[in-house]
Amino acid sequence: MILQKCLCVIGAIVFFADLTAARWVEETISTSDDWSFVTRFCFLSKQGALMYNFVYPVSYGTQEILLYYDEPGQWESVYKSGKNCSERRSMLSIFNNQIIALNTSNTVTSRYSGCSLTTVNGAQYYNCSGGRTFRSMRERWWYIAVARCDNAFSPSVSGLQLSYKLHMTNGEEGDLWHFEFSADEFYILAEDIAYLVIYLFMVIVSVVCAVVLKGRQLFHSTYKMYMVALSLWFIGLLFLCIAWGKYADSGWQEKPTEVTGRLLQAASNVIFILMLILLAKGYSITRGRLPHMSMVRVVTFFVFYIIVYITLFIWEGMFFDEGLVLYFYESPPGYGLVMMRLIGWLWFLYGIFFTLKHHSNKANFYFPFFVFYTLWFWAGPVVVLVAMFAMAKWSREKTVHAVEQFVGLCGHLFFLILTRPSAANTNFPYTVRTTQIGTMADPKEDESPQSNGSTYRMNGTYTSEETHVGTGPDLAALFVVQDARKSGFDENSNTGGLDNPGMPPSYSSIALPPLRAQAPQSTMPGPARGAALPPLRGVTLPPLSPLTPSAPLGDSSHHMGLPAVPPGLPMGPKPPAYDNMFMVKQP
Repeated sequence: MILQKCLCVIGAIVFFADLTAARWVEETISTSDDWSFVTRFCFLSKQGALMYNFVYPVSYGTQEILLYYDEPGQWESVYKSGKNCSERRSMLSIFNNQIIALNTSNTVTSRYSGCSLTTVNGAQYYNCSGGRTFRSMRERWWYIAVARCDNAFSPSVSGLQLSYKLHMTNGEEGDLWHFEFSADEFYILAEDIAYLVIYLFMVIVSVVCAVVLKGRQLFHSTYKMYMVALSLWFIGLLFLCIAWGKYADSGWQEKPTEVTGRLLQAASNVIFILMLILLAKGYSITRGRLPHMSMVRVVTFFVFYIIVYITLFIWEGMFFDEGLVLYFYESPPGYGLVMMRLIGWLWFLYGIFFTLKHHSNKANFYFPFFVFYTLWFWAGPVVVLVAMFAMAKWSREKTVHAVEQFVGLCGHLFFLILTRPSAANTNFPYTVRTTQIGTMADPKEDESPQSNGSTYRMNGTYTSEETHVGTGPDLAALFVVQDARKSGFDENSNTGGLDNPGMPPSYSSIALPPLRAQAPQSTMPGPARGAALPPLRGVTLPPLSPLTPSAPLGDSSHHMGLPAVPPGLPMGPKPPAYDNMFMVKQP
């Protein structure tokens, strides 16, 4: 049921994401407004080109194409400004060819519009096909709008009514890396292909390491989470490469494919952050399970994290305003995502602090772990903030995308190096084997001391310093640690401790109850049931011998069939008073 709901949510996200425009833009506008935003594109200096085709009824008078660029006094001064159509049009220069009148007149604005009259179903239409090239000092964002500001010649109708098709390009045709891409998207395809090759190699290496770790009984659930995160990131990259490759070939964005890739990478990111927080709290390093309340907090946090991610994608598909937002982090859900990442870092820091407080011997691992992944947590938010306030608008998306992929690669690669089998017991302190199992302490007790001096706490932590190999069932949530030196267990042998030869090592830590708990209820008079039995009398005496018939029954030296005590032999301790229950009384 949960899986079905997740699939429905993903399907809805992909559906809404498909509503965004592509670089080939084809749409019909029918609105009562006299000014409407169409799309935006970042053109290269002297190499950007726009090809268009507009069709609309002659009865609507003259409709115009308005071209704004990303400078103060241009787009920012007209979009969402409350100005009327004429005021927005007045911000443009006729002599810079920023106004294209879509009619057949011979004015300055319509001379090169490429319009002609055509008849469709008895009605006359303007059919305008043409193009423009863009020349500027640098790469610029250009915003395309349509308007009908002069209604004097067509008072019977209002608003806009037209169909259009636009194709925006950069560079020369046939250039796979530039032609169909906006300048802010350059080299994203090349970067994703390079990262895809690297991640393919990393996935193969992680599988090999997993096989080795499993053979050593160190294939913990944290490493399984890492492999899931790594695989999802790799598959997400594959989808992104497919989407950007089709875009480079045809000019039509494969938005559903791209969104699917980003969803997979978002899931990978959530799982990886969860793994880091669990490791910071000592899971699989100093404890085998988390306390109940801690687990509730972890689940609550990551459910909220997932909700923020889903909101981000739905917001981008339904409410994303290309006229204001250049990429998805410049939106309220994007800000929320940055905040969630920083909150995750605070929790990561909190977990490491308390783990080191109780397990200072793990400092050699946790200090570099903390330093590196603190940089990992902060890299993304810092780059987003720098891009928002200090980076050129035309370079933001490709820069943030490149940094996001690089940060993901560094995080995954560092963990892979950290957990390599050749250093699994030094760099990464797996202190518990996956097959070690022991009895759980009484729920009413906070901690239960073990026979070897180690302590198992009810919150799943361990205080012993050494571990041994176990051969019990594989229960990832239940671990027990026993000092191999104290128990006499040889890690390279197939036997148990010295006191329990042949016993499986997994069960050598299970303390057997005292014999009194197994004794049947006695009907004989004497001490209460369950009391410890006294040592046997004469434990230093020779073995029992048959009763000598010639000896008188009352002779204490032959009492109970025991031979006479040789001279000089030490006697055993004096038995308690109730030992006379075993004596044969003389009549």
